[in-house]
Amino acid sequence: MSGNATQETDAMKNKPSVPQETHSCCAAHAQGEIPEGAECPDQTLKRGSRIVHNYALIDELLDARRAVFGGNDAVFSAYRGHVYRMFNFARQWTPASAERDDKIAICAAFHDIAAWPDDNLDYLHPSADQADAYLEQSGRSDWKPEMRLMIESHHKITAYTQESREWVEPIRRADWCDISFALFRFGLPKAYVQEVRQAFPIAAFYPNHVLKVSLKWMLRHPLNPVPILRW
Repeated sequence: MSGNATQETDAMKNKPSVPQETHSCCAAHAQGEIPEGAECPDQTLKRGSRIVHNYALIDELLDARRAVFGGNDAVFSAYRGHVYRMFNFARQWTPASAERDDKIAICAAFHDIAAWPDDNLDYLHPSADQADAYLEQSGRSDWKPEMRLMIESHHKITAYTQESREWVEPIRRADWCDISFALFRFGLPKAYVQEVRQAFPIAAFYPNHVLKVSLKWMLRHPLNPVPILRW
């Protein structure tokens, strides 16, 4: 073996290994690599399993919109918890990339925001409009089509299978996992979901505040009682 070849071999041996992102069963579900509805055994997560307790962009976006909660700190804190639970859940189904966390953070912060201050249950489109405005202002206009789909489809009952599925479906699953009290985990390990819920307690958001807002809307709009659901 030549001296150069020997040096290259030694360099490869001494090269530090780089941790590789791998598909968890959940990512496989999100990417359509196994059939919808197939069971995933609980297992150690292989993608972003560390719980994110603080993310500057989430806090910046929510603090800037604190006034829409009308001074109700309990509801603001409860919504913040919902946003962080969604953020942590959605990361598990979304492959790592330079834009992953910011894109999920923006979606989570805005996805229900237009429900306040008027207890508006028809909030999907106006929430997406607010996200659009922010993306335009922050120089992320190219995210607008995906962001609108992510927000407007997050209450879809059945799996999302169309364009931008890799972004939309994780958000849909994250929201359903949270609002169903983890009845629907879509393969997320039970222990991980419990850890996230312990880190961000549901507090006053579910079911008290949400039920109150929903009942008020239904009384005012009996012919359109649940405008946020999509089949």
